[in-house]
Amino acid sequence: MSYERILLDMEVQADFFCSSGRFYSKKNGQALKQIKQLLRWAKTQSVPVISTLLRTVSGTGGPHYCIEGTPGELRVPRTVFPNHRAFGTRRTTDLPQDILEHYPQVLFEKRDTNALSNLRIERLLTQLNGNTTFILCGAGLADGIAQTAIALRTRKFGVILAQDAVADLGDPNADMALRRMLAKGVICCPTSKIIAPPKLVKRKHRLRATAVHHA
Repeated sequence: MSYERILLDMEVQADFFCSSGRFYSKKNGQALKQIKQLLRWAKTQSVPVISTLLRTVSGTGGPHYCIEGTPGELRVPRTVFPNHRAFGTRRTTDLPQDILEHYPQVLFEKRDTNALSNLRIERLLTQLNGNTTFILCGAGLADGIAQTAIALRTRKFGVILAQDAVADLGDPNADMALRRMLAKGVICCPTSKIIAPPKLVKRKHRLRATAVHHA
């Protein structure tokens, strides 16, 4: 599969972005506005969307958010396209060929913050050529987003971080994670620049030579 750009949104779930969520903040609410703007842009521009959903299990010593069976694990309303395909947490590489050709949004559930912990996502990457650039947004800047961005760069994919469309969840390691991403070649820019239409190159008008007739 050959795509110039793919939008990858991570953990756009109620615990982070809804007012009833465990880790909600007004700052996260502002990031959600930009995430929704990116999703609208992707839909109108036919940019494929890969969405990840974290499903943790209570009592296992893992993260205390997005716990399976709680309202906090649910996807934020109006961030799922009508025509989408969802895959659960089962550890398998089974994946229909050219899945992004058939669905504008594909959702992958996972148990770990790193997107590539889902074997189906790993399989999907093998179907892409190296010219693809991933646009990242979502929750967990110092955790899942940084892990995934660096892993994608290691595989020679381009990575753009929509800096105003991510929630750092108050993690004190967020600044260090950002520096690590920049060192690996991740590009950071605001949503407005990502979705801005390309500038038209003005064509220079050539002066036409006018024939002068002498009497």
